[in-house]
Amino acid sequence: MPWVKSNLVCIALAIALQTQTAQAQGDLLGADEMAEAIVSMTSLVWTGPRTPTPSPVRRPGAASLVIRSPHALLTVHADPSVSQHTMRAAMAALEHARARLDAMGWPAPISDGDLGGGPDVDLYLTAALPPDAYSDGMASWAYLDRASTFAVLDPATPTAMLDACVTAAYTEALLMSIDPAEARTWRRATAAWLTWELTGRFGCSDAVARQQAEPFRSWVGGAAGDGAGGALWLAYLSARHDTVSGRFIRDVWGLASQRTWEGTGLRGDPDLWSAIETAVEQSGDRLLDNVEELAVLRWFVGRGDPRDAVVTALDGDAKVPISRQLKRLPTRVIAHRPLESFGSAYVVINAATWNGSSRLRAWLRGEYGVRWSFAAVQLDERNNEIRRIAAPHTGPTPNAYLPIDIDDATQRLLFVVTNLSNALPDADEPEVHQRSFELIVDRGNR
Repeated sequence: MPWVKSNLVCIALAIALQTQTAQAQGDLLGADEMAEAIVSMTSLVWTGPRTPTPSPVRRPGAASLVIRSPHALLTVHADPSVSQHTMRAAMAALEHARARLDAMGWPAPISDGDLGGGPDVDLYLTAALPPDAYSDGMASWAYLDRASTFAVLDPATPTAMLDACVTAAYTEALLMSIDPAEARTWRRATAAWLTWELTGRFGCSDAVARQQAEPFRSWVGGAAGDGAGGALWLAYLSARHDTVSGRFIRDVWGLASQRTWEGTGLRGDPDLWSAIETAVEQSGDRLLDNVEELAVLRWFVGRGDPRDAVVTALDGDAKVPISRQLKRLPTRVIAHRPLESFGSAYVVINAATWNGSSRLRAWLRGEYGVRWSFAAVQLDERNNEIRRIAAPHTGPTPNAYLPIDIDDATQRLLFVVTNLSNALPDADEPEVHQRSFELIVDRGNR
């Protein structure tokens, strides 16, 4: 459209001349406002969700002891009460974390402009702030949204946990730096997963074990440990979709990264959930199939032969609990608590209860407003899977049916019910898709 373009050029020249004249006369005449209005009329305007920028936090001045790394741009600051031995151990862990994440292709946090006394990434062993990743503010010179960050760790962290806790703290600061728009729960989940990849521990807490103990929770947004329990979900995705170890999660973080150049706050979409869904579906897989598979897989932690890397990664005590044990047929079970998005429940029935019947029938009736997954897994005497049947994911009518032909070796039948939500979760928003269900089980017709 040359006419439009030529007119815009003329307007821009007119504004430039007006601005020069106005500045020479000491009268701006609102030229800046006029230019901004024209730009807003001729540029695309972001209408998607926004998230607030991380609030800048003053660095803890009480952490007066300092050790700088001779090998990398890393500094450990500490309260006067912290021993040199602890500071050196923290620095060794920090150097190892930085080197190993560099080798995995993760970028370094953006420079903080000497706010910690130099261009280094700073870790503070201090009681002045709660352990977390903090922002100094947005980096205006970066092309993509980036933030200057630092990490704080409790100086009383046990020595045995120092490697894992330093790794998690550094990783959270790194993730805030490379995508300050992402939810804190995603940072904690990813940091816990990366810490497991690097140290063999899921972060600096027992959040993954608590996530197992409360399987009704959603992944990430409502996960235990303010999101850290979602590390199990990322471990599963990594194992399922990696061509090179750790690449899938790293790449979806890159896919979710973006640039906000107008308005207030930061662009909130794509987030990690939408990036993961896109990457999974581009591989020919389906996100909801992944959710359903992990719902079944996590049952085997502490039960049966550990044949999966995600199962073997967890301590045998981290079992998901049995929601209900069926003692008679026919029977009707109402869930004692609702499931959050992607949360699951586990109902079991032993062979003595069906007493030689060769077929069972099961009906799921879920509450409206979400989709449901309904699977039945036949287990042998050692709790190993014999066979599995799953109903198609429900649609607007939240009912499902399973006809189950019992194998002669089956000693226990496991029903796994999962809330598939009706949309991707939003880790920035409270859980709004909690739903309950009922399960009916009876003998078959033969």
